[in-house]
Amino acid sequence: MNPRHWGTRHGGTAVFVFVALLVCGYYRWEVRAAGHEFDWSGQKPGYYNFLARAFVSGHTYLEIEPRKELLAMANPWSPTVPDELKLFDAVLYNRRYYIYHGPGPAILLFAPWRFVTKRDLPENFALFLMCFGGWLFSALAMRRLIRLAGVSTGPVLELLLLLALGFCQGVPFLLNRVWVYEIAIGGGFFFVSGGLYFLARAWESGVRRDLALAGLFLGAAISCRPHLGLLGGLVLVQLLLRLGRRAIPFAIPFAFAGLLVCGYNFARFEDPFEFGTNYLLGGAYQSAVRPRLENVFPGLYYLLGCEPGLSKVFPWVRSIARIAPGGVPRHYTLEPLVGGLWMAPFAIFLPLVAITGRARRILVIILAHVAGILLFLASTGWSVPRYQVDFLPLAVLVSCVGVAAALAGMPSFFRRTLTALLATTVVFGTAVNLALGVAGPIDEMLTEKPARYARIATWFSPVEEYRPSLNPPFHATFQIRKRPARQILLLGGVPSRPYQLVLEPPGLLVSSFGGRDQTVPVQIQDGAPTLCDVSFEPASGELQVRLGGEFALRHRIGTMVSIPPMVFPPRH
Repeated sequence: MNPRHWGTRHGGTAVFVFVALLVCGYYRWEVRAAGHEFDWSGQKPGYYNFLARAFVSGHTYLEIEPRKELLAMANPWSPTVPDELKLFDAVLYNRRYYIYHGPGPAILLFAPWRFVTKRDLPENFALFLMCFGGWLFSALAMRRLIRLAGVSTGPVLELLLLLALGFCQGVPFLLNRVWVYEIAIGGGFFFVSGGLYFLARAWESGVRRDLALAGLFLGAAISCRPHLGLLGGLVLVQLLLRLGRRAIPFAIPFAFAGLLVCGYNFARFEDPFEFGTNYLLGGAYQSAVRPRLENVFPGLYYLLGCEPGLSKVFPWVRSIARIAPGGVPRHYTLEPLVGGLWMAPFAIFLPLVAITGRARRILVIILAHVAGILLFLASTGWSVPRYQVDFLPLAVLVSCVGVAAALAGMPSFFRRTLTALLATTVVFGTAVNLALGVAGPIDEMLTEKPARYARIATWFSPVEEYRPSLNPPFHATFQIRKRPARQILLLGGVPSRPYQLVLEPPGLLVSSFGGRDQTVPVQIQDGAPTLCDVSFEPASGELQVRLGGEFALRHRIGTMVSIPPMVFPPRH
């Protein structure tokens, strides 16, 4: 089939290389933005490094001894057990610790690095590698699928599609905080994207080696996130119907990877289908996966449609915990999040999958996987923003191919209109994702690297009233009266990390910042006003309060970011 060209392919490679460098540079920056540099020295506390040490030593349990007090309990898995007695979110079975997160990242990166260097691998570097590798595979898969659809892209369209794949799918948020959860999800993203790339190659060329690699990668995704095996299962069914025995090169490595995961589970828990969640040392309602129909509607609302929290202060968009229409069921785990359609508005082009030619079968399989994963996650009652990376990148990938196919056959007027709409959705989605990448789950950059946050915020805050500054000097004198109600005397900081000076009845002066409160009893005379003098010294990071000329409170705040600079009475 001769491709229907829109634009020109001249410069396509240059565009690809440019966006690859851009995505690589941003991902590398983002994974360290909250202050965690790549540390190549010493032993590290990450769970995947614990697992790598176990694998190199020839066993599956972690080389950490559970506390005797924990082992002596009748029910050590109870969520009421104090956190200091347990390795949180680890698995306790037969008096040993395991992790329930899949071993895929440990086998791929951590254990080989440990075996060769005798050192631990920085977890943030591993997540960076897997996320960038996942983008690279998905970008190459997109190119193959567009070619299968019988069309080609010009440099402008390719630029937009590659940017959408890199920035409109939840990965910037995932990179902000690096822990065991994010690494497992990043590993799943890598293996699924790699599997789709080799599948697209095999679909186009019929080469058995590519089919085998597709089976291996999609099988390996199970070792990161078990439910991601749905995609490999759907592909296997399609290949058996289409190729019969010629699907064996895919089936063998896919089945082998699944059997290895079952064997790993049996070696740990004497049950091939036990992943450890029944023995999890976690919080309430987190010890097992029990999908419920009542969770589906609120789950879909949170994972897809939940509106972002908006602010006049950089980065303007943050995750927020809203109440779903109709309420939230009991035993529901809700973290602040933004719905996927706000992060990937590009997904409105999903229906264009119908015109993608030879690529349509693969894309329909991907869509079926996306729908299945979305319904599964929604039904669990765990609305967690990092889970969106399980399905959003694939939805964007399908949309990219659909848009390329649609633009190829359009008259110039409609082509320009659709391209403008496409550019708008990419810019909007990128802005939301980059803002969430700065804010993260709990404003890690603001908390851990306030100087970096303030510097970046200055670049993007043209309105002085809402421009954050670092440790602004402050001095104010005002009068207060004794009242029966709570009085906010001073408000500073930024909305997500505020400072408050409050007078609580009958006579408590409370200075609050970053979870560190300073409370002192004070005497306020009835009737006449009392002079209140407040000052903050940037050099010492200390806030002092005097009442009626007498020293009342000294609170060592440390480093504070505030919008100009503090306000009385409060305005935000």
